[in-house]
Amino acid sequence: MKILISHLPKHDWWGHGTPIYKNNPAMKEGVVPNQELVQIEMFMLSQLFSKLPFEVIEIDFPHFLDKQNIKQRQHDFVFVRDLFVSNQKDKIIISKFSENARQIEADIMQTMLESMGYKTIRIPDNSTATAEGGEFYFCPKDKILFSGACRNNIEGAEWVAAEFNVDELIVMKSNAFHLDTLFTPVLNKDANLAAIIACTTLMDKGSTDSLKSFAKRKNIEIVEVEPEDAIGTEKELGEFAVNCQPLPGYLIGPTRFRSNKVAPLLKELDVMHITVPTTQFRLSGGAIHCLTNEL
Repeated sequence: MKILISHLPKHDWWGHGTPIYKNNPAMKEGVVPNQELVQIEMFMLSQLFSKLPFEVIEIDFPHFLDKQNIKQRQHDFVFVRDLFVSNQKDKIIISKFSENARQIEADIMQTMLESMGYKTIRIPDNSTATAEGGEFYFCPKDKILFSGACRNNIEGAEWVAAEFNVDELIVMKSNAFHLDTLFTPVLNKDANLAAIIACTTLMDKGSTDSLKSFAKRKNIEIVEVEPEDAIGTEKELGEFAVNCQPLPGYLIGPTRFRSNKVAPLLKELDVMHITVPTTQFRLSGGAIHCLTNEL
C-alpha cells in the first residue's frame, strides 16, 4: 500500500480566510489558520507516515491552485482524500463533486496521477451521480465499501461500488458533508475489518439501524461516540477524533477519543492508535483521513 500526501501551498493556506462550503459547519468565512501551526502540523504528519511500514508519496501543491490572485485560489487540494477513491490495486475513480468549487482540484489530481503512471476513470459527465473521496472508506480485503450520502448521492455510491466489484455497500445518510467526519472502520494486522467507530447520533435512524445490523451480522463491535469526537454540532465544533486513517494494525488520528470505550477496544484488537495534531486543518473541516489517500 502507498499513502499519498500533498505538500502545502507556497502562499499561506487560506491566508485570505476560509470560504464556506455547504454542509460544512467547520468553515467560518474569513477565518485565517495559524500558518506556523499549519506548517508544524503538516511536517509532523509527514514525519509520522514516513516512519510507518508503508510507502509514502508526497506531491507538490499545484501551482495553478496557488495563484497570487486570492479570488482564484483553491487551497483545499491538501485534502487529497477528497479528490479520488482507490481500490488500492488497479482502479482509481476521480471524484465528481457536488461542491462545484472543488472540481478543478480533482481534475488536476487526475492529470498528476496519470503522469505518475496510474490509470484513472471518471463518472460520465452526463450522469447525475456524485461521489467525493471523503465520503468513502473502502476495506479491500473484505470487499466492503462504506459510503456517506450527503455530498455523495446513492447513484454515485452505487457507481463506485460497481466499479470496485464490492461484496457489500453500506450507505450512511447524514447532514455531515463527508462520512469521515463521523465514522471510521478499524483494521486488524491482517487487514480485516475488525471494528467500527461511529457517531450514530449524526446519522438518520435508518442508517444507524442498518449499520448496527451489519456489525451484528459480521460479528464486529461498533463503538458509538458523541458528536464531540466527530464533526460536532452547529453550536460547537468537534475534535474530529474519528477522522482517522485506518491501516492494518494502526489507527492514525488527530487526537485521543473522549469516549472511554475506544482505547480498550483497540488494545484488545492489538491496533496501535497514533495521534498527530491537525488543529488548523480542522478549521476547514478536515483531519488525518482527509490529508491522506491510498494508492
